Amino acid sequence: MNNEYPLDEILLPMGGTTVKDQRKMDELWENEDYIAEEKYDGSRYLSIGGRFFSRHVSVVTKLPVEKTANVPHLNKVLSDYPLLILDGEVYIEGGKSSDVVSIMGSSPEKAVARQEERGYVNFVAYDILRDMDGNWLTDLPWIDRRGILEEQMELIFTDHSDTTHISISKYVKHNKKEYNAEIMRRGGEGVMLKNVNGKYHPDKKPRWNWIKVKQEITSDVIITGFKEPVREYTGEELDSWPYWEAEDGILYTLNGQQEAQEKCLSNGIKVDPVTRFYFYGWIGAIEFAQYDDKGELKHVGHCSGIRDELRKDMTENSDKYIGTCMEISAMERTKDGYFRHPQFLCLRPDKNAKDCVINED
Repeated sequence: MNNEYPLDEILLPMGGTTVKDQRKMDELWENEDYIAEEKYDGSRYLSIGGRFFSRHVSVVTKLPVEKTANVPHLNKVLSDYPLLILDGEVYIEGGKSSDVVSIMGSSPEKAVARQEERGYVNFVAYDILRDMDGNWLTDLPWIDRRGILEEQMELIFTDHSDTTHISISKYVKHNKKEYNAEIMRRGGEGVMLKNVNGKYHPDKKPRWNWIKVKQEITSDVIITGFKEPVREYTGEELDSWPYWEAEDGILYTLNGQQEAQEKCLSNGIKVDPVTRFYFYGWIGAIEFAQYDDKGELKHVGHCSGIRDELRKDMTENSDKYIGTCMEISAMERTKDGYFRHPQFLCLRPDKNAKDCVINED
């Protein structure tokens, strides 16, 4: 243990897997060995004695990145229990994971200022790895860990008058499929099916232990490059389209097709409508990859859907994004590993590239 990290060995959270076979999924819904726990759209963090560590390991320190200074209101409560280790999610009520990243991924000063303006982030605990007395619990089945978690959280709620932003996860034993549908109807993230007999395996994704259930495919991928923007604009707004390029390469801002035609007649030059990204010299799409079962990086798609501010920064500072992780959504994954109709969701600075593995979504 040192000042940078409170444990002798690095501790990273256990991950979940997905089940693509519908028949097996139907069986899991009815299997009494599984409970359904609500999944939150936030960022995963371990609270180690009230210090918050992401699952992203710094390439500089080789330690999990600490973000305690970004959440002083959470640290104030949980730091009273120096031996307690909780696994949970930092989330914003009614927000998305990208909203959380805008706070947890910023400097402590900006994080606090943004929370004072927008509202404070919450921490929901859904597992316990070590109790307040220093007893490790990872070898216990989920059902036993859950009982201890409830007891320890009750002590925290009793000890502190203000635990507004700290909670314990909700789950059901029965009617799990209906519970999942209810969560999704209100715009929630879905559920995680958890095996009540499953032990906690740090930094692993054991099969049939935690099963993610979502409305669509989402996956963590590694940014490997950027595609050039499409030049020609082929949309239906030519009458008002402002972005044009002459055959000599000069760019013009014009008031639609009529002014473009007048420019052609008066100057004797041909002008073409071009896309906004081409006009500004921005990147087109993000290319991404995942590791295959041989440990080799495989290109699995490219996506767009990036807000202008981020697209501009990716254009100007492309090197800082290469090799980092982002989350995408897609309709499905093909047999050869590619994603159909992928869309950018958010950057995931809390993720490690080594964890972006094909079919381990």
